[in-house]
Amino acid sequence: MVTQAILAPKDEQVASSGTTSLLSWAILLGGFLTLAVALYLVVTTRSSLPFWDGWAQIEPAATGVSPLSPAWLWRQHNEHRLILPKLFLAADLELFQARQIFLLASILAIQLLHWGLLGWSMRVLGGWRGPLWRTGVGLAAFCLFCPAQWQNFVWGFQVCFVLPQLFATASFVALLLYSREAQQEPATVPHSRFLVLSVLAALGATYSLANGTLLWPLLVLAALCLRLRARAVLSFALTGTISTVLYLHHYVRPEKHADPITSLKSPLTLLKYWARYFSNSWTHPGIHPWEVIALAALLVLLAWHLRALSGLRAFRPFAVQLALTLLFCAGTALLTATGRSNFGVGQALASRYQTVALLFWCCLGLLWLGATWFARSRMPHAFLMAQLCLLLIFARAAALARYPLMEAGQHAFSQSSVTAALVSGVYDQETLSRWAKPELDMLLREVPYIRANRLSVFSGELPSELGKPVTSVFPASAAGECVGFVKAVTPIDDASGRGLRLAGWVWDTKHHRLPSAIVVASNGTITGLGAAGGEVANGHTLYPGISSDEVVFLAFFPEPQPGALVNVYAILPGRPATACYFDGWRQTFDAGPHSPGGQHVSLPLAVP
Repeated sequence: MVTQAILAPKDEQVASSGTTSLLSWAILLGGFLTLAVALYLVVTTRSSLPFWDGWAQIEPAATGVSPLSPAWLWRQHNEHRLILPKLFLAADLELFQARQIFLLASILAIQLLHWGLLGWSMRVLGGWRGPLWRTGVGLAAFCLFCPAQWQNFVWGFQVCFVLPQLFATASFVALLLYSREAQQEPATVPHSRFLVLSVLAALGATYSLANGTLLWPLLVLAALCLRLRARAVLSFALTGTISTVLYLHHYVRPEKHADPITSLKSPLTLLKYWARYFSNSWTHPGIHPWEVIALAALLVLLAWHLRALSGLRAFRPFAVQLALTLLFCAGTALLTATGRSNFGVGQALASRYQTVALLFWCCLGLLWLGATWFARSRMPHAFLMAQLCLLLIFARAAALARYPLMEAGQHAFSQSSVTAALVSGVYDQETLSRWAKPELDMLLREVPYIRANRLSVFSGELPSELGKPVTSVFPASAAGECVGFVKAVTPIDDASGRGLRLAGWVWDTKHHRLPSAIVVASNGTITGLGAAGGEVANGHTLYPGISSDEVVFLAFFPEPQPGALVNVYAILPGRPATACYFDGWRQTFDAGPHSPGGQHVSLPLAVP
């Protein structure tokens, strides 16, 4: 067996000892820590509100169409046929009240399955053991869960973006298992189970996102290069042809997207887009000169290791899998460029594309690790140097993790602000359009449906607490446990009704963090909600003890009766959660905030 011959017992003893073994555990730990950061990201930024394309989840039900109807499942979404992702959306709608929890959990589960499949194929197809396997698994975890792809961890609709990569890996692994069976018993016809699995996985990718169609030519090419029987080649060719013809049947190019044929006439623009797509994994807006030097040194090191490529023969099946995945990722970036380059090269920097880009770098890194490991007899320190480089990359990523976490936090604040406006019944166009502009009309059409059916943001506890006395819902916190300031009161005059938007800053001094929510009460009755977490320059200097610049809050409530006493409370976490009063005023709303012209009124704050 190839696997048994790759690592002899003596090699195992050498590999499991010394510095490389210690570093492999450190890299594996780095992978698990990256997974922990991804889990933290999902938990702390989760919102029940659909975002952008995610409103398509509600559309069929709101218009009286079953989300499981074949016509809806087949309907084109932009350039995609999202049959499998729409099944996830339907499950979340029908079984989990469209709260996005199922979708976000599915995204994590898909990435975990992908990680497990990569680790398994390292052992079965590559024969990797000991430090090499631990190092490879750590690198795979780092790339699959890196927060640079934060959009795909906070946006439930993006289940469609992680599925194709899992299916691609599954298809390639099944193809190579089929090939291994054919090589072991060349005189007999190999069992077709792996061939069928490879075809089904490719179909799954095709009907998860448009880039899945790239698998068919790759599978045909791989079957030819592996010298598989004609039935295998024909299975991929015929299934791929039929699938592609069906995919393109009644296909309509999205109006706002570039024409792929026309895009091919501008190869330089495509190349720039493609390069930005992958280089974004290594850069950030505040990159320093020393980082450029370090990247250049890494390229020099890779060039020096080129002579280690002869080691690829030792784990050829797994190397073929990695090469196919590299081609799939590179083709995905090119396909994206042909349809999106009209939005500008900067659009390639979107966080969601990092899921593909990081998988590309993961496969390249795994090829590098395997090559240096199996070339140890000629280059004894090459693998050690590769491990050290990985640890430096991990350390740099840890130092930069605050940037994607901050971006995800601002996304969560915006989602929470829109949620507060919708649940409070104050449809502040400025707040809604700033965040939901592409789908604002759809959002406003579908809000009555989700409100009536207690879906999404209307399915939790806070919406049901509107109209109740504050004291019956939240016990009062002790004096001085929060601090805040209302900076502006803005009138909202919408067709759905008049209301107010409050803006200011707030801090939970008891727990040294942001409050979990904001509640507005008129004459002691809860009438509005708010969210905290917006960023302001030098926010940490607003009050002693504040440790973050993300202290801005927005709150919304319907227009109170003239002379009503309006109080603002910060909801502090605990069992039970408590309401901390941090502002109140008595206002006759015939003037002031509702004066013509919608002036902003600054109000002083008295902290009890």
